[in-house]
Amino acid sequence: MKIIIMFIAYIYSFFTEQEQVEPTQRNPKLPLKLDIQFFADPEDPPKDPADPIDPPPADSPTKIEFSAEQQAELDRILGERLGKAQAKWEKDLESKLETAKTEAEKLAKMNADQKADYERQKREDEMTKREGNITRRELRATALESLAEKGLPKQLADILVFTDAESTNASLDAVEKAFRESVEAGVNERLKGKPPKDGTGGGGQKNPFKIGPDYNLTEQGRIMKENPELAKQLIASSK
Repeated sequence: MKIIIMFIAYIYSFFTEQEQVEPTQRNPKLPLKLDIQFFADPEDPPKDPADPIDPPPADSPTKIEFSAEQQAELDRILGERLGKAQAKWEKDLESKLETAKTEAEKLAKMNADQKADYERQKREDEMTKREGNITRRELRATALESLAEKGLPKQLADILVFTDAESTNASLDAVEKAFRESVEAGVNERLKGKPPKDGTGGGGQKNPFKIGPDYNLTEQGRIMKENPELAKQLIASSK
């Protein structure tokens, strides 16, 4: 209805203006031009954006509370550890300062050539020390692999020599021989007497074929090689 009323008002205004103009001055009749957009329905106002949704609050961390006794014990432990760490740090610092002082005094007594020789020798010694540490680590890793392959305890690596590969292999062979001889002597001593009739063996004899803490593949191989009949008895008693 609103659009119709506005359209009639627009036509009436047009013809009224035409009548007020002199006939000689009137413009020739032209097709009526209408602004179609003028009669268009107004656009809907933009909608307000939706309010942002606040993320859920994160869970607050749980506060750990200690009793007075627990706090006192914790303080005591921390105090002891901090005291030990500080004492060690002070001792190391004192040692380093003393070494630096001794070196400074030594350098003060040297001429230019002596100082140059001293510094060169010092660098060479440090390089030799670093290379030696690397060599020992590599030889120790290889020795641990060899001990595992031979079925020997890895603790034996602590008594090996890691100067070079040759000395390491020689010490490994010597340790292996001594260890196996010792084990064999102990086994032979315990195997004296009657053959075992149960899983633990006569007189508390351990059975390396029985699944449990005494199970030992190395010992099984040795017994099967040296005493096949005893091995059969141990296998039968382990079932």
